[in-house]
Amino acid sequence: MTQPPDHTAKVHVSVPVRLSLDTGYRDQHVSTLKRGPRKPRHRRPRLVEWHRMDPTQRRTSWSELVAWVTWLHDRYELGVEERLPYCWAHHPGLIEELWALKAWREEIYDADQPSGQAARYWHAELRQTMHAAITFYAAGCRAGHRGADGTAAEDPALQRRWQQADPAAGIPAHRLIAGTPAPGRRDGYLFLTPATMDTHRQNRTAVPLSTTVTDLLRHDGSWWVPGQGGWLRVTDPELAHRLDQRRVALALADRSVEHRRAGRTARGGPR
Repeated sequence: MTQPPDHTAKVHVSVPVRLSLDTGYRDQHVSTLKRGPRKPRHRRPRLVEWHRMDPTQRRTSWSELVAWVTWLHDRYELGVEERLPYCWAHHPGLIEELWALKAWREEIYDADQPSGQAARYWHAELRQTMHAAITFYAAGCRAGHRGADGTAAEDPALQRRWQQADPAAGIPAHRLIAGTPAPGRRDGYLFLTPATMDTHRQNRTAVPLSTTVTDLLRHDGSWWVPGQGGWLRVTDPELAHRLDQRRVALALADRSVEHRRAGRTARGGPR
């Protein structure tokens, strides 16, 4: 009886290739047995600010942080000379530092391929944090916890001082981006409101660069340029020097124009 033709492709694998395939499969199988099943990839939740948590999240996160800090304290012998002050939980800044350290360590060690270099960076940062804990956050707490004398949020006078400060102090005027000033911005060393500068112009205590260039003013020993909804003091020495040179050149040009006009007037010609 005639057999039907077999259309199945036959692949002849040589002995060396077959051994190679078998060996690769076996090695892969053994490796899987040693390391266990691969963990499913999952994204850890992002670091959440304490004030953005609801009460339940905050209680849970605090319990986790206390447990982690307890482990950290014992594992790294931070009780030696109180490298981690026992009052750490009463210093908000230390809470934030340790919260970030915890999240960073979990990010490193829970990665699919943990990095030894990243772990070394983490340990270096741990030492820096412990140094800051003793010398910055809890300085003077060896004989007992000492907290801040008060909070800035509950000090109206301090709030007024902070609100009235100039955030652009020390920034050269030509580097500032023109825009709308913050509501209630007042006159200061680097800033004058349009009304104040208009008064100086009327009193001739602020004079323009020239008769034709009136948007650059000289006042109080400095040049001023428009910006931020008012006038900004030029603090860049190089720019101020160029403006001084430009002022001299334009003054010569203005005098030349006035001289020609005076000559035409004397001759009865058009000005």
